[in-house]
Amino acid sequence: MEGAQVKYLLDTATWLNHAMLPGVIPPSIRRLIDEDEAKGLCSVSLLEAAILHRLGRLGLRGSLDEFFRQAITQDVEVLELTPAVAAATNALPRDFQGDPFDRTIAATAKVLRLTLITPDKRIRDSGFCPTEYYPFKPSTP
Repeated sequence: MEGAQVKYLLDTATWLNHAMLPGVIPPSIRRLIDEDEAKGLCSVSLLEAAILHRLGRLGLRGSLDEFFRQAITQDVEVLELTPAVAAATNALPRDFQGDPFDRTIAATAKVLRLTLITPDKRIRDSGFCPTEYYPFKPSTP
């Protein structure tokens, strides 16, 4: 996957939902994600998932390592934090939310000129980076 042209960046929620609850993602967004071309995933999304798992908010049936092996598919390229991305987190609008994961993900999309696929209305409304927004509707068991 290295060197493949990445066009979209997956928000942590998008990546997790696609891996665990694909039915909550609208068909138009699922088509984008399911295309064969590479999608980016910020390395901080792995840390965010690990924290959610530790807090018991993921509900994984197996280990976190096993989940990562299954959810980081061959068309997902993990994008590392760079000095340019770290600096760009300080260029976010003053009213942008303080969550360091969201700030890093939005900055990554901006610096790498990627479209962020996200259910986060606040990121979309900030206008900081291009987004492919979809409203999140949790599934009911």
